[in-house]
Amino acid sequence: MQNIEEQAIKNYQKNIEFFKEYNEKVSNKILALESLLNNGKLSAKYDLVYENGYFDVVELSSGAKLYNTNSQDFSQKIVDNINLKKNDQSFRSLRKINFEKASFETIKNANAYTNFATTAEIYELYHKNINDSSHMKELDKFIFLGVGLGLHIPKAIKKYDFQVVLIVEDNLELFRLSLFTIDYKQALMDTTSFFSIADNAGSFRECFNGFYTNAFFKNQFIKFHLFSSAYEAKIREIQAILISRPEATYSHNRLLEKNRKVLDRINAEYKFLDLRKRESDTIFQEKAWLVLGAGPSLYKNAQWVKDNQDRFIIVAAFTALNTLKRVGVTPDIAVQIDENVYTTHEMLKNLGDLSFLDDTLLFFSASVSGELFEHFKKENIYLHEDRTKYKLSRSTLTVSSVGDSIHAFALIFNAPEIYLLGIDLALSDDGLSHTPDHFKARSIENKKIQTKENQDFHLGDAVLQITGNFKEKVNSTPLFMLSIPVINYFTRKYKTPIQNIYNLSDGCKLDQTIPTPLKDVTLPQKQNKILLRKEMKKYFDTLSTTELDQNEIDGIYCRIGQIKDYLALLETFKNAPHSDSLMFKLNLIEMVSAMCNHECIFELRDLMTIYYMNTTPYADDFFNTKELKNPKKFTKKFHAIFVKNVKKIIETYEKDLHVLKVLEKENSQA
Repeated sequence: MQNIEEQAIKNYQKNIEFFKEYNEKVSNKILALESLLNNGKLSAKYDLVYENGYFDVVELSSGAKLYNTNSQDFSQKIVDNINLKKNDQSFRSLRKINFEKASFETIKNANAYTNFATTAEIYELYHKNINDSSHMKELDKFIFLGVGLGLHIPKAIKKYDFQVVLIVEDNLELFRLSLFTIDYKQALMDTTSFFSIADNAGSFRECFNGFYTNAFFKNQFIKFHLFSSAYEAKIREIQAILISRPEATYSHNRLLEKNRKVLDRINAEYKFLDLRKRESDTIFQEKAWLVLGAGPSLYKNAQWVKDNQDRFIIVAAFTALNTLKRVGVTPDIAVQIDENVYTTHEMLKNLGDLSFLDDTLLFFSASVSGELFEHFKKENIYLHEDRTKYKLSRSTLTVSSVGDSIHAFALIFNAPEIYLLGIDLALSDDGLSHTPDHFKARSIENKKIQTKENQDFHLGDAVLQITGNFKEKVNSTPLFMLSIPVINYFTRKYKTPIQNIYNLSDGCKLDQTIPTPLKDVTLPQKQNKILLRKEMKKYFDTLSTTELDQNEIDGIYCRIGQIKDYLALLETFKNAPHSDSLMFKLNLIEMVSAMCNHECIFELRDLMTIYYMNTTPYADDFFNTKELKNPKKFTKKFHAIFVKNVKKIIETYEKDLHVLKVLEKENSQA
């Protein structure tokens, strides 16, 4: 028994050294817990026991045991139950996409801006030949949801030779006990490992995303083990993360089309705002900002906004304008980022007469629908970039919704007091998604995300509970939840100690905001809005440019060099051996890695990364299928499809880039 105790202590010390070297975040959590336990500031809830030749955990308050059986045998059963069937205990990370024959023929020959034009052939080839219930040859990525004493982890890794693992344990004290029972360094020495230990939702998302993007070509099916039913909630969390991943919500062809629109606006010499934070600017020093989204709480409190509109600088999402117009409120700044041509047209049609916005300053993403530019005076329009970087990030604000933008603007321009209303990011008590004036407002049925892990889900359909601003919990959707980490990021990045953010919305909780009922708002002094808007316009004009400067022009030539590099990489891949499936995959990964890690960090790298994250897992899983017969005949097909479509994307980007006026001389010589 003494030898067992000595070995356990030695094992614990080795693990502490391992985490100090390889995962300082986990190490700090363990050492902090250890300090609290040793100082008597925290009472242990569990005890590690060794009896009958195996370890177990006893809950001190009840005497209940975690395993209550031979933990080694139990752990071996876990390993034995892990299998290679794709749709068993796994997440299918990419949605299943099928095409009608006629539409498939049209789509695959469409231009590169068309949805699925450069991916349809890959999806079609995969789904015609691979069944979800087939089996993997190798199991490379794995998630352990719950650790217990971790005894199954080294056994599973040894048996399946996992290359990338995610280890999740919400109970820090239990995880600490596992450090006595297994040697994490030895178990993980040949794997890339990620640990989410006692993480909040934001930290878990960050950790999962790190795991997901590592060897992303292995993501078609990600197998997992659920240690206990207590971790079923993690399945729903992962599902929500998967359907809200950047490449899942914003396709490469959308970014390609966005890029073209931004170039058109640059050529038309629209004003681009410089969005770098200037803490010394004091134009808004004593002026409070009221930031209005289109959430249900705006509709509920629209009369309060009307009564107090002269006390605030009002910055409003375009989607909130119907409500504001109805009650007679004119915003000082109106913001729009939605690129959808149809929804923009419907929104403008619903707004009707736009003359109430004649003196409103308009902050648009440079890629919004062209119809907006037809309705408003050019002198009142200020643009920013979203995902593109032609202004070398000085005008770039990457967002997931207009609510993110309006919040960021208030912080960037040093509003001392910021009041958020209508940024609910949650459903009202009766299930409404937006103010009823919103042309897309709807009632969403309160249904949980399905627990079957490999089904397809949609951003707006599922309902999840999150922490509320005034209530303990509110109902939200994965689509709304996309904005929460973005808004919190902008707060961390831009908020200064002298800025206060008051959340008036009856929706979700946001970091570093003060939940404030309307009755508790200290109303600022009234402003002369005519003079204020003139002052604001003059200020924003000084922050804007209509031409590319020399550094930005140099960035264009960097892009031209990148295009040449990418075409050379594609040519190398095209001429590489590809009759053998392993050789094909290695050559594909080599090209993908070189493009995704190119030193030129502009749009082409981003859109190709999105493209590869949504396509290479199909190719990898295709050839990792046990039931696949004669794989050689398919390597040539995949090879030809990738060559054709990667070339189409690069050449489209190149053609669009050369519409820039600053390249007229080079264009004339081409």
